[in-house]
Amino acid sequence: MFGDIGPVEVVLLAALAFVLYLLPTYIAFRRGVQSRWVVLTVNVVLGATFLGWLVALFLATRPVRPRQLPV
Repeated sequence: MFGDIGPVEVVLLAALAFVLYLLPTYIAFRRGVQSRWVVLTVNVVLGATFLGWLVALFLATRPVRPRQLPV
């Protein structure tokens, strides 16, 4: 099945895998999640395990709480 895959296809598949791997981090930073650095850390350190990636995705998609101004 993969016998006819060339170097261009390998690079494209690697780029797609990299984008999917960091998708929770992108979502967290794009949404402005308060704990976005935690999402990045969990995604990079534990993202290779599917469970770590799911945790990072969960943290990235939680509802964003409005920031309270100090009184």
